[in-house]
This record gives sequence, structure tokens and C-alpha cells, in this order.
Amino acid sequence: MKQSIAFVVPCLNAGGAQRVVSSLANLLVDEYQVHIIALYPCEPFYRLDKRIKIATCQDTYLLEPTLLQSIKNNYLLVRNLAKNLKKLQIDIAIGFLPATNVYTILACKMAKIPSIISERANPEFNRINKVWHTIRKLVYPYAHCLVVQTEGTKNYFKHYVNSKIQIIKNPNNTELLDKRDVNTPKENIILNVGRLIDLKNQDLLIRAFSNIKNTDWKVVLLGDGDNFESYKQLISNLGMQDQILLAGNIKNISEYYNKAKIFAFTSKHEGFPNVIIEAMSYGLACISTNCPYGPSEIIQHKVNGMLIPVGDQQALEENLSRLMNDTKLQAKFSENAKESVEAYSPTEIASQWRKLIHKLISNN
Repeated sequence: MKQSIAFVVPCLNAGGAQRVVSSLANLLVDEYQVHIIALYPCEPFYRLDKRIKIATCQDTYLLEPTLLQSIKNNYLLVRNLAKNLKKLQIDIAIGFLPATNVYTILACKMAKIPSIISERANPEFNRINKVWHTIRKLVYPYAHCLVVQTEGTKNYFKHYVNSKIQIIKNPNNTELLDKRDVNTPKENIILNVGRLIDLKNQDLLIRAFSNIKNTDWKVVLLGDGDNFESYKQLISNLGMQDQILLAGNIKNISEYYNKAKIFAFTSKHEGFPNVIIEAMSYGLACISTNCPYGPSEIIQHKVNGMLIPVGDQQALEENLSRLMNDTKLQAKFSENAKESVEAYSPTEIASQWRKLIHKLISNN
């Protein structure tokens, strides 16, 4: 009989953590009975294997709860999560994102099973309020293991989680890898993928590209977010409507990876940028800000891509222009990129998770 594992997430909408959970669940479903327990109901944005079971803890999400409502809601979330873990006979639960991690640790204590928690964002910049920061500091040491993606994140948490930290990189997306098509004609497209929010800093790319004299290149931004309308207005003000496209949230992202030549990433900070790995696996020549954390652990400057200082528009203009006009450099980065991201292959990352899960269940 297969052992049962449960991934615990706030919901299953579009997002980096949700994409990683979906990928891992699909990769592990042959060996384990895989469940995803969402705190709140939501239609899955990413494809899930039909064998994966989905459960929820609460029917509705309170937008602006009072203090008493918040306390009650948190209690109910932990209680209902513990009930799900017992009912589904889960052998180990894996939480994603700070608040959900806390719920997972407490619920696993109630269910008397081991817990793994995972931090995805950069804790130096992704600040949580003082109450949750204190709760996290008190509760995290009771997890059986904390999984992070970078040395920087590990260093941040090692002071109060001690030695129970393991670095496991994010897996490349299996479904995306299967859709690579070397026969798709390449176009003069500079691609950016991510939420349109301040920390992703896409206006840096918009402004930089508008200063580069060219007539046959386009920028395509995939994603949605708070800055969609302001970026639309900025593009209009710059007179770049014909060369910069805001495509919104789309599911056929492989279509753009296949036909783009360059991938430009402009974040101010990151937890671990999955999209760089995806772009490199498609052979796109990448240019990225050297933000904490992630890009410098993926890109070796001038070998398989370019790194520029965070927020440096002039550096972006100069290096992006060079890359646009140098087909040999594009080819060099493309070949080296595809080779270097083999370390993030789904098979390799899934193997690391299996070893950790097996170890913790066996020792419990």
C-alpha cells in the first residue's frame, strides 16, 4: 500500500508556490498517494494528475476580519487541517508559504505525523507582520525539516531552525519541457514572465527598451497584477504600443518560450525565479538583475547569460542592445543555458524530495 503525503497550500490559483506544488505532486504520484489540501477552495490553475486528491479546510476567505474573527479563523484552519490529515491517513504533510507552514506544523503535531515546511520568497524583503514573525520564530523549530531554494534563505533561517534545513531547488516544469519545439521559427521577441507588481520591476524593461533604437524587435510581458493599467499607460505615453505587448495571464506559455529569442528578468528581489530556469531550458538567451536571491545561482555571467545591477536602466539598455544585435552571443548563451539547467530536471529534484520524505517517515 502506498504511503500518503499531503501538500498544504493557501489555494491553487496561479503563483510560483502553486506551480511548484503542482509539479511535485505530479512527479510523486506514481510512488505515493498524493493529496493537496488547500486552505480555501479554488479551481486549480495548473494541470494536475487525475490521481491527485484535493481537499479544503474552509469554505470562504475573510477579507477584513476583526481580531476575534482572525483568531477564530486561524484556530479553525488548524483544527480542520488536522482533521483532514487524520481522515485521509496522511503519513507526512508538506506546507508551503509562511502562514500555511505554521498551520501545517501545528496540525501535524495534533495528527502525530512529521511535517516539512517550505519557504519560497526572499525573507529579507518579504516581510510579514510582527505577530506572524513572532509566531513563525516560535513554531518553525518544531517542523521536522525546512526546505529552501538558496544559500541566502538558508542563512536567514539557520539561527532559529538550527540544522533542520535542506536546500532543494525548484524542479523545471515537466509539462513545459514536453512542449519544447525546436522547429518553431524564432522571432525577435524579448520575453518577460511574472506578476505585474513593483518587486518584479517590469517598468525598468519597458523604459529601457523604449530607449533602444530598433524597428524589428518586440517585448512581450506575460502576467497580470496591480500594475497592469499603469504599465499600459506607460507604454502608451512612450508611444510603444506596437512594440510592447501586455499579454496577461495565459496558459500556453510554451508558445512564447518557443518563439522568443531573449528573456529579460528585472526583479528587485526573489525567493527563487522559476521562470529563468524555464526560459533557459527553452534556450532563450537570458539577461537578469543580480537580485537576492536566485539569479546568480542560476546564471554565470557572460557564460550562460548576463547579470546586471538591480534597477540599473543604463546597464539593461547597453547589455540588452548588445544581446539583440549579437546572434553569436545569443547562440552561446542558448547552448550553455540548456546544458546548465539539467541540474533542475524534474527527475533529479523529485529524487531529492523522495529521499527526504522517506527519511522523515521512516524516522517518525
